[in-house]
Amino acid sequence: MDYRLSSIPWHTHTLWQEANTCLAHTMRQNHSVLAETHRQAHRIRHRLESIFPLMDRLCDRTCPDCRDICCQRAWVWADFKDLLFLHLAGIPVPDRQLIGRERDHCRYGSPDGCRLDRAQRPFVCTWYLCPAQTQCLRKEPVEMQIIQEALQEIKECRKKMEMSFIRAVTMQ
Repeated sequence: MDYRLSSIPWHTHTLWQEANTCLAHTMRQNHSVLAETHRQAHRIRHRLESIFPLMDRLCDRTCPDCRDICCQRAWVWADFKDLLFLHLAGIPVPDRQLIGRERDHCRYGSPDGCRLDRAQRPFVCTWYLCPAQTQCLRKEPVEMQIIQEALQEIKECRKKMEMSFIRAVTMQ
């Protein structure tokens, strides 16, 4: 086993399972004080789902002809807020962390796009807009404003969700 510290959280299957088991246990033990945290997660889910059709259309317009597919070269993983959101919103957690080692490609990427449901993906996979997508949105200012406002609100809600969770479980 490789015992070096990794900058990728929960980079092995065992660590991923342990993190998710601990988080689920902590939520069960503190369920009665997590109402506000659950509300934040559901608000995030609602806002995400409100922009997914726009994001799908944007990807349909830009990704098929792309020669530098960011999903295949990006170095991203699920962070604590991502896991917290999945657990609180009742969204199935992926079987493994997106990558296991530095310079790995996402294990959920495929020639046809991401195999994860949009809600299961780390937030970075939603808020990152490549140059082609940004250019496309400049031609659609209303869509751009809708997406930008939603992403900003989601960022703020993610911070509130994390702080609410930490306060709730440390006050016990």
